[in-house]
Amino acid sequence: MPIIKQCTLARRTQPTDEIINNLLTSLARKEQVRYYNTLKDYFSSVNVTSRPAPHEVKVVANNARYITKTNVGYLLGNPVQYLVSEGLNIDLIVDNYKKQTISNLDVELATDVSVYGHAFERVYTNELAEPWSTRINPGNIILAYDNSVQHNKLFAVIYNPVFDEKGKQLENEFDVTILTPELCMERHLKDGHLSQVPEIEDFMHGYGEVPVIEYMNSSDRMGDFEPVISLLDAYNILQSDRVIDRERLVDAILAFYGMNLTKEQRAALKESRTLAGIPADAKVEYIVKNINEADADVLRSSLLSDIHKISMTPDMSDQNFAGNSSGVALLYKLLAFEQHIKDKERYFENALIDRFRIYNRFFNLNNNMSIISPADVDVVFKRALPQNDYEQSQMINNLVGLVDKETLVAQLSFVNDAKETVELAKEENKPEFNDNYATGLPNVDKSNANDDED
Repeated sequence: MPIIKQCTLARRTQPTDEIINNLLTSLARKEQVRYYNTLKDYFSSVNVTSRPAPHEVKVVANNARYITKTNVGYLLGNPVQYLVSEGLNIDLIVDNYKKQTISNLDVELATDVSVYGHAFERVYTNELAEPWSTRINPGNIILAYDNSVQHNKLFAVIYNPVFDEKGKQLENEFDVTILTPELCMERHLKDGHLSQVPEIEDFMHGYGEVPVIEYMNSSDRMGDFEPVISLLDAYNILQSDRVIDRERLVDAILAFYGMNLTKEQRAALKESRTLAGIPADAKVEYIVKNINEADADVLRSSLLSDIHKISMTPDMSDQNFAGNSSGVALLYKLLAFEQHIKDKERYFENALIDRFRIYNRFFNLNNNMSIISPADVDVVFKRALPQNDYEQSQMINNLVGLVDKETLVAQLSFVNDAKETVELAKEENKPEFNDNYATGLPNVDKSNANDDED
C-alpha cells in the first residue's frame, strides 16, 4: 500500500487534544515514520535488504546516495540568487539570508526532498528579534492542510518522543509544538491529553500564517531514488552473491577419488599444502560451482543502467561522458536529467518564494520594509555544470542593450551576486559597464561634462 505523505483535514479544524493525539499515534503515521527511516537507511548505506544466511547481503553499493548527491549538487551547487524589479529593495532579506548562511540550509532541505520526497522548514524569531530558519525532520512534523481547492495550511505539529531515565522511549508520550496562523503553543501529550508546558506561555509569532514551509520533489512527493528501490535491492543482492561465491571458492571442499588419506598424509597436507604418494588411478580436485563472471557482469551492467535511466540520473563514469564534448553535446546527453532537475526546481522555487513572503511580512511589520509581490521576485538557479565562460562572455557582449546588465552578469559561473558585481563595476568606472560599451564610442565622464556645462 502506498504511503500517503500529505495530511488533509476538514476546513476550520482546530488542533484539539483528540486531533493531535490521532495524528501522532495513528497506525498510518507510524507506518509513515517507519518508511521515512527505511529511506534514510538507503541513503546512509545501512543494509536494508534482509536475507537469511548463508545468502545474506554483504555488499551495499550506495547508488541511492549517488542519486541524491548528484541531483542536489546539480540543482544547488551554486547558491540561489534573488533578483527583483528595478526600484525594489530586498537588502534586509538578502543580508539576513547571508547572516544565517541560508544556502547551507537550502542544501539540507534539498537533500531531504531528494531522500523523503518532501522537506520542512520552520521560521521562528531568534533572540535578536530576527527571523530565522531551521530544518525539521519529516518524521517529526505534521503539516495539516484543509480540504479546499487551495489546500491552505491549518496548523503544524512538531513533536519529539519522551524517554525515561533509562533511555527507553515512553509509548504515546510526546513533547509537542503547535503552530497556528497566529500562535505558537508548547504542549506535552500523554495518554491522549495535551497539557501546557510550565513556564512557557503561548505567544503570537507575528508571521500572519503558519510559519512552516513544505518543499516538495513532485506533486506526489516521491523521492529521487524511490522509483528504483527494487533495482537497488537487486543490484546489492547480485553483488553480494558474487562475493559469497568467491568466499566459497576459497573454502572449497577438496575431494579424493580412489584413495584414503593416512593421518600422516592429512598432517602433511594441512601443514605444507602438499601431498605425495597418490595412486596412479586416484584423482584429487576441488568441488566448486562454475561461476560465469561474464554473465554476472552483463546483469550488473543492465541493472545499473536501469537504475540511472529510471531515476533520470546520469552515470558520470559512463563512456558517453568521455572525451572533449562541447557544452551543447554534453547537454544533449544530460537532456533527461536536465528536465528532471527543472521539475525539481519549479517546486523548490515555489517554497523559496513562500519563505521570501514570510520574511518580507516580518520585516514589513518590524522594519517598515515595503511589501513585495512574489511576481516581482525572480529566483535564479545556476547549474553546477562546467561552463565555457569565454562563450558566455561572447553571448553577453551580443546581448548588451537588449538584456539588463544584472541578468547578463548573472550568467557567469564565477559571479555569486550579480547586483553587487554590477554596482562595484560602476563604482570602479570600468569601460565595459559604461553606457557606451559595445558601441565603439568613447566613454564619457558625465560628472565632468555636467561641471563644464555649469
